[in-house]
Amino acid sequence: MNTTPAPTKRKRAKKGYGRLYIRTTKGKEYRAGTQGTGGFYWLEYLKPTGTLNADGKPVKKKARVKLLTETGEPITNKGDAEKAQEKIISQYVTATKKEQLNQLKAELEDATREHAQAVDEANPPTTIADAWETYLNSNDAPETGTDTLKYYAGYWKKYREWLKENHPDAKYVRDISAKTAQDYVSHLRKSNLTPNTFNKHTGFLKLFFRVLEKPARMEENPFGTVKKRKLQTNIRRELCMEELKGVLEKADGELQALLYLGTFTGLRLGDCCTLKWGEVDLVRMQIKRVPNKLRHRDNAKPVVVGIPPALHHKLSETPTSKRKGYVIPSFAEMYTYRNDKGRPSKQPDIAKKIQKHFKDMCGIQIHKEGTGKVKVPDPTGKHKYIWKSTGKRAVVEVGFHSLRHTFVSIQAERGTPQAVVQAIVGHGNPAMTAHYTHIGERAAQQAALAMPSNIVDAKFEEVRHVPEWIREKLETVTAKNWKAVISEVLQGGVQ
Repeated sequence: MNTTPAPTKRKRAKKGYGRLYIRTTKGKEYRAGTQGTGGFYWLEYLKPTGTLNADGKPVKKKARVKLLTETGEPITNKGDAEKAQEKIISQYVTATKKEQLNQLKAELEDATREHAQAVDEANPPTTIADAWETYLNSNDAPETGTDTLKYYAGYWKKYREWLKENHPDAKYVRDISAKTAQDYVSHLRKSNLTPNTFNKHTGFLKLFFRVLEKPARMEENPFGTVKKRKLQTNIRRELCMEELKGVLEKADGELQALLYLGTFTGLRLGDCCTLKWGEVDLVRMQIKRVPNKLRHRDNAKPVVVGIPPALHHKLSETPTSKRKGYVIPSFAEMYTYRNDKGRPSKQPDIAKKIQKHFKDMCGIQIHKEGTGKVKVPDPTGKHKYIWKSTGKRAVVEVGFHSLRHTFVSIQAERGTPQAVVQAIVGHGNPAMTAHYTHIGERAAQQAALAMPSNIVDAKFEEVRHVPEWIREKLETVTAKNWKAVISEVLQGGVQ
């Protein structure tokens, strides 16, 4: 039986850690761990020079070092020698790993850029030139009316013109950074825009870039952090009964019809101007209409407004044969007119005409006190009053919208339930209705007065005035046709 012990396997040194050996004073070398040599431990390794060769790889140079203890004594045992070896070599090993990781990182970044470039070439991101068309075709774009969309197009055009002048190198939508957006916001602030216009403009851009975020492959919305400016709201005041009567009595023709509609229905100017006879039911004494503001919505519901006797009388003045198309044709034409740029350029003329009536014919101060022009006694005595400029920009306080405020305030004074008022004026938000039901000082002075008989809920009062067209029909009654005439009158004159 063989009792010779099996040779032990020599432990391999770590790769890159060099060669550990023993060296005597006479220069003779022994393998590490050899006993009885009387020598000291040395380390031979490849030391990085900090330079790269032509292939971009680190250049190393062979180095030898005598291993010493922390007190500076030569090391004579293998255990201490291996610890010293680890301490020397580890700094180079970690440095090499760092270099390798940095190289991998650089290669990864290059690969990422190459991949992004390949994706862009195969499926280019949205360009600034194509941005508007992409927005229009996006399913993420909210549903908007025609006029609103035209305003959006105008905002985008202004931004593109500014971008072309200040950042001509921007080609893709994603080239627009948050810094670029802030530059434009600063430009808008210096443009002396009203807070409302500023908020509409920046609000659109925030929406626009949110919709294009995916097709443009953007990392963030550049306008996402833009804050709104505080609005300086100029609330239209309601009219007192004396003013209201003057407004209606001193008008004539289609202007009077327009003011009657605003007073007795609470509808907005656009809805009064574009009201059609097909939406007016004189028999049931009601108007049923989807407000212009909601027409772009698929699920928009019509607003039903009762027709008081005074308004019924006014509308009945139009002969039956002419009750086709718009109720007030001239104002409808002005309101729906679009110039060559698609803008409703004649709508401001309607507001000016109404304000001129309030100011010149009715003597109502339409501007907020201390702004615009104020009514003062004529020092020359030629006229009772004249209009004198205050030197400050006019802040309009009275206009057509005042009729809507007055309508809602009167309903509040009469105790009409808020839900009913909300349904009549078409407010989807009760808080908005609550805003209108405030009772101003002028209205408070009139609160004790009896409600004028010509401002009533037609549902509870009968029409005492017989319209002219009914009189004309009754004059044609004979023994043979009386049933047909009565039937026609009951049907509102529709043949």
